[in-house]
Amino acid sequence: MDFLIEPRELLEQARQTDVVILDARKPAEYAQGHIPGAINFSAYDHFALDTSAAGLSAFARDMAMRYAAAGVSNGRPVVVYEMETGMRATRDAWILQFIGHPRVRLLHGGLAAWRAAGCNLSSDAAEDWTVGLRVRERSGMVIGFDGIAGRLGHGMTLLDVRDVDEHAGRDNTACCARRGHLPGSAWIEWTQFLEGGRFKSPEAIRGLLSESGVDLESEIVPYCHRGARSANTYYALQHAGLTKVRNYIGSWHEWSARTELPIEKP
Repeated sequence: MDFLIEPRELLEQARQTDVVILDARKPAEYAQGHIPGAINFSAYDHFALDTSAAGLSAFARDMAMRYAAAGVSNGRPVVVYEMETGMRATRDAWILQFIGHPRVRLLHGGLAAWRAAGCNLSSDAAEDWTVGLRVRERSGMVIGFDGIAGRLGHGMTLLDVRDVDEHAGRDNTACCARRGHLPGSAWIEWTQFLEGGRFKSPEAIRGLLSESGVDLESEIVPYCHRGARSANTYYALQHAGLTKVRNYIGSWHEWSARTELPIEKP
């Protein structure tokens, strides 16, 4: 798929173009070795607290300033990675696409695949960049709490990709006063779409969805806690050829905080 890039292709692209490589791991992991020239940055800890139209626009502007401060601009292609094809890198890639960056790709298999391909690592810190990043929201990639609430039970498949205890409301997530899941949600844990640190084949992903009762012709909305695991699933479904997919970036953190919204428990 065009949003995925393999290690050798990235190595060649880095030689020929001014590509920005984002390492979405934690600083201590980055310091132990990273792809040469990679910038250590992730928006993983910045939640989308309001996914109304106005709230999403404010979130997009805030994220654009943060990525620009890290050295991301509209004019340079971006490749994001972590150790494998994980939730941190996919959330950053999704946010960058959502705010309008035209050329964002994921390193398929992450740093583990880079090492397996025999590519070198570096321990040097990247240069500091301060650039501008123009925002052009891609509304078709996202759905807000109000959009979901207005369509519960009508032509949309909500896909909870958290773990089984979170789905059942048995978790101890400290920041959420209410526990359970969005009404009518199907459940498939996000890791089920991965194998060996990479996305499963399109056929395997479609089969997994069908086995779980997901209508492949419906609009599918994955969600999790902060929109990271759901971003990973968003790309897994894109990889499987499904195009009617929107990520609920506010996810359970936002939904559970809005006490006017309904929840379910098994």
